[in-house]
Amino acid sequence: MSAHRNRFFLPVLAGLMLAGPALAQNTPSAPAPAPGTATTSTAPAQNTPTPPDADPSFLTGLRRVGVMAGEVVQCAADADKQAQISQAMELANQIAIHFGLRAAFNFVGALGYGSGRPFDKAGCTQALEGWKQIQAKYLNK
Repeated sequence: MSAHRNRFFLPVLAGLMLAGPALAQNTPSAPAPAPGTATTSTAPAQNTPTPPDADPSFLTGLRRVGVMAGEVVQCAADADKQAQISQAMELANQIAIHFGLRAAFNFVGALGYGSGRPFDKAGCTQALEGWKQIQAKYLNK
């Protein structure tokens, strides 16, 4: 494993380990009703929207953006790689906040895949243009 991958995955793994205890906490349960009192059933609404991270096409889109961001990291000059990784992690944070950890995990996994797999460097300009559009739309850059 190269040093670049270690610098990328170690903070990601540390963040997941720190978030684990917060996610594992139990929510307090409602007190039991007093004997002899009537209770109402709280059934979930029938038209509850599904979260976006449950939609396979949404996750596929996140993976594509992650692979593109990884390719941008590969295309960047050595001096700019860390800045590109930081920008991708900023987007991963926004994804986690707005869509949940499952969506962020899919994005970051694809980012690692895109930055580690060999690809034709002729596609760098296309990846850079796509990444600039993503940044402009979601990171206000």
